[in-house]
Amino acid sequence: MEKGKKISVVDDKCQLVLPNDIAKGCAYFMEVLPGLMSLIVDFSLQRSIELIKTVNAEDYYIAYFDLSDEIDIHQIKEQGKINYQSKLGMVVVDASLKSSYIPSLKMYSFWLIISKPLLQKYLFGNIDSTNNKKNSIVFSSHIDSRTRLCLLKLKMKNYDDPSFELSVRGTTLQVLGYLVERINEIGPILGKLSELDTTQVIKTQTYMMEQLLGPFPGIDFLAAKAGMSISKYKKLFKRIFKESPNSFFLREKLNLAQVLLKSGNFNSISEVANELGHVKPGYFAAIYKKQFGQLPGEVFKKSTS
Repeated sequence: MEKGKKISVVDDKCQLVLPNDIAKGCAYFMEVLPGLMSLIVDFSLQRSIELIKTVNAEDYYIAYFDLSDEIDIHQIKEQGKINYQSKLGMVVVDASLKSSYIPSLKMYSFWLIISKPLLQKYLFGNIDSTNNKKNSIVFSSHIDSRTRLCLLKLKMKNYDDPSFELSVRGTTLQVLGYLVERINEIGPILGKLSELDTTQVIKTQTYMMEQLLGPFPGIDFLAAKAGMSISKYKKLFKRIFKESPNSFFLREKLNLAQVLLKSGNFNSISEVANELGHVKPGYFAAIYKKQFGQLPGEVFKKSTS
C-alpha cells in the first residue's frame, strides 16, 4: 500500500474498502471460529499495487486461493530480499514471514488464516510443528477442482445478500477440509530442509519461470545449477513443489499459453504454439486440453490488428 493510504470499514458488515483512486470493490473479513478466519479480496485496481503483510502473526498460516483473471504473484521476503516467488493458484505460507501480494488489475482471491495448532490437529504429523524461517515454504500448487468450484459459487454471491455470511462460513469450512485432505494425501509438507538447499531449489524454479518460451532445460542442467546430484535435486524439488521439475515446467508453460491465447496478440493458434516452442500444433492442442479440459480454439482471441 502507498504511504498515507487508509483502508476503511463499511458499517458492521466486515467489509473493507480502498480509496477510490486505488481500487473499486471491497474485501470481506470474517472470523469463522476460534483460530480460523477468512478474507475475500475483490477489487478492480486503477493501477498496479503491492500489498505487504508485515510480521505480526507468528502462530498462523495463510492460504491464498487466486481466482483472478490473471495469475497473481506471491513473494516471501527475508531481510528485504525476495527468496521465493509463486505464480501458482494456491499458496500456503507461514504468517511469521514478511510477504507481499502483487495482484492483477482485476483481482479476486480467497484467503484462509489458520492457527498453527488448528491445522496441525488435522494433519496427522504432515506439517512440522517446529517450522521456522529456514523452512519458509509450506505448500504451493494449483487449485484443485473441488476447491475452485466451491469458490466460484461464493464468487457469484452478492455481498448484500442476507445469506452471504452463512455462505462465507460454509465455504471457509469446505475449503479448509479440502486443503487438509490434499495435504494428508501427498504426505509430509516440510522436513528438515536446510536454508541453502531450499534456496538453491527455489533458484531453479525461478529460472524455469523465466524460460517458459523455450524447451525444458533438462534435469542434468537444473541439478547442476542447484549444485546437487540429480537424485537429490529431484527429491528436494518434489518435496517442495509436490511435482517433478518437468511437470512443473509443462504446467507453467501451459498457463502461459492460456494467457497468450486470450491476449489478442496472435493471428492463429499455430503462432501461439510456435511462440512456446511447440512445432506440432496438434500436440500443443492435446496437452492443453489435458490440463484445462478444453481445446485452445475455445479460448483463442484473434488479433484485430
